[in-house]
Amino acid sequence: MGVFSKTNQGSTQAGATVIAKGTCIIGGISTEGTVHIDGKFEGVILEADEISIGKTGEVIGDIKTNNLVVSGLFDGKIDCNVIQILSTGRVIGDITYHDLVIEEDGKFEGRGVRKDSDVKSRYNEIENKIGNIVMNQPLTNDKPKEEIS
Repeated sequence: MGVFSKTNQGSTQAGATVIAKGTCIIGGISTEGTVHIDGKFEGVILEADEISIGKTGEVIGDIKTNNLVVSGLFDGKIDCNVIQILSTGRVIGDITYHDLVIEEDGKFEGRGVRKDSDVKSRYNEIENKIGNIVMNQPLTNDKPKEEIS
């Protein structure tokens, strides 16, 4: 699933921005169209309908998009509706998403938060209970036992 796939039939007609392999761009992109990256990009990409990072692509920065497909490397912050990390993809950082798909061998290291989720963790509540139990335990007698002869 890439920038030129059939899944783009409903996307805007703003055109495609392509960053070719061997190209490095530092800065920002704001487009209602699609962005495909096979080179290096450092910066911010806003409002894109779809962004795809090819196998040789590397992005370091912030992305806000409708759909993101990662075959290469992304390091930073992502705010999107659908993110797909393909088998060669690596994502490091924080992601906010509606739908997340990670193929086998795809890698994600960071923090993910699902938009509009009603699922809430109770871990901190339990951790506090456990901490209170451990802290309220009586101290044991630390005197060494006498040897029996």
